[in-house]
Amino acid sequence: MAIIPITQGVDNPILRTKSEKVKKFDAKLQKLLHDMLDTVKDENGLGIAAPQVGVNSQIFWVRFNHDTPQEIYIPMINAEVFDISKEMENGEEGCLSVPGVFGIVPRHNSLTVRYTDPKKKQHTLHLHGLSARIIQHEFDHLNGILCVDKMIKKTEDGAKNKK
Repeated sequence: MAIIPITQGVDNPILRTKSEKVKKFDAKLQKLLHDMLDTVKDENGLGIAAPQVGVNSQIFWVRFNHDTPQEIYIPMINAEVFDISKEMENGEEGCLSVPGVFGIVPRHNSLTVRYTDPKKKQHTLHLHGLSARIIQHEFDHLNGILCVDKMIKKTEDGAKNKK
């Protein structure tokens, strides 16, 4: 088990850089994926993107159905988001890279995401609600965007028990 330090700061260059596509599906990628999973679990996060651990690659992990028996972690490589709904929904978000800051962020209510898994197999998911929100949050990281950039209102206490 390897926990990777979280890259922090709204002005950190790696968090503000557009990530590059993954081209090599090798042992180095597998190690990074395992370490990212260990890190997001250790932080009790809903997702983590490669830039958050100092890597400029189009990789992120998402956690769906958190705190339920159906909880699942999914690694997404070279993800593409499309069929984005026009309907928006405001919700509270925080970020492992900007600790202690929580606020209301508008996100599209539903979307479709196509991604490659670590075995080079392509998958497509149609998501809505919190699951769609998590994808948008992590996908933004791959484009150098932080949730604080989209916050319409900071919340006082935030989700103080969430990370």
